[in-house]
Amino acid sequence: MIYSVSEISSSIGLSRQSIYKKLKMKELKIHISYKKGITYVDEIGLNLIKSMLKEYKDSVKNLSNKETATTDNEDISEDTDNLSIDKELFNLLKEQLKENNIQMQTKDKQIEELNERLKQEQELSKNSQILQLKQQPQDIKQLEEHFQDLDTKLQEVKENMIERKEQQNKGFFSKMFKK
Repeated sequence: MIYSVSEISSSIGLSRQSIYKKLKMKELKIHISYKKGITYVDEIGLNLIKSMLKEYKDSVKNLSNKETATTDNEDISEDTDNLSIDKELFNLLKEQLKENNIQMQTKDKQIEELNERLKQEQELSKNSQILQLKQQPQDIKQLEEHFQDLDTKLQEVKENMIERKEQQNKGFFSKMFKK
């Protein structure tokens, strides 16, 4: 049986370009045929391609296993180095957090003290306003008394002035006889 390149590509899972590259190998040349511009490979050629692909995958797997084994050892040594660096960094960050917590606690205390002072100031202000309100009626009473005193004094002054005018209007003789 013969297979086209696209059939081989779909059955193996390789691209058509990769299969065309494989077909250029000497071992496969005798298993290739062409009909109407389409390249066909016989059953033996297909098995050769599959075996080459399997060998390639196995060699890649072996190489990657060897690399991962050596890289694993290197990674482990790097990881332990990184781990010690990470521990140092972690401890440093932990200390910084402790310091920040202490600073925040002191700032919280300061804020609480300021809030307490503010409350006291507000209470003092409130008390002084209450005292002023209580004192205002007394001031008003004092002002009323003061105005009444002024009013009586003004009345007295008016009366005195009226008396003087009357005395001035009286004649010269009346003043003399009065004495």
